[in-house]
This record gives sequence, C-alpha cells and structure tokens, in this order.
Amino acid sequence: MSAMTAKKRKQEEATGTDNLDDLVALARMISYAKAVSEDLKIEQSTQSLDLALTAVTRELRKTVHNFDLPGLDPMLAHMNIELH
Repeated sequence: MSAMTAKKRKQEEATGTDNLDDLVALARMISYAKAVSEDLKIEQSTQSLDLALTAVTRELRKTVHNFDLPGLDPMLAHMNIELH
C-alpha cells in the first residue's frame, strides 16, 4: 500500500468517526429536547422531535451496523419517514 493510499484511508476513517460523533450528539440533543417537550405537554413539538429522532437513529444504524442505541429508540421506529 502506498503512503498516499494509507493517508487517504486514515482521513476517511477520521471523517467517518467525526460524522458518527456528530450523529450521536445530535441524537442526544433531540432526545433531551423531546423529553422537555413531553414534560411541558407540547404534543406537536414532541411528535416533530420524535420524527427527527427516528431519522437520526436510522442514519446511525446505516452508519454502524449492530449499533445499540439504548434510550434513543423513538416510539415511531416502525414508520418509514424516508418516503416523506
């Protein structure tokens, strides 16, 4: 393997890790906002945040197979929001 190929592979791995970290952070923020919305009984906001959390968790599952997401599984996980 050439030095350029090794360098490029390391950059791709670093980018993938950064993207994964960003998705996990986003999922945590959405999960927190959803919990606050539920506490305040703001139904429309809760539903919207639930859909956003569904999209982020699906993206996480696409990125990392067999990824365990305790506490981040939204209630509407069965919905196919990719068609909307």
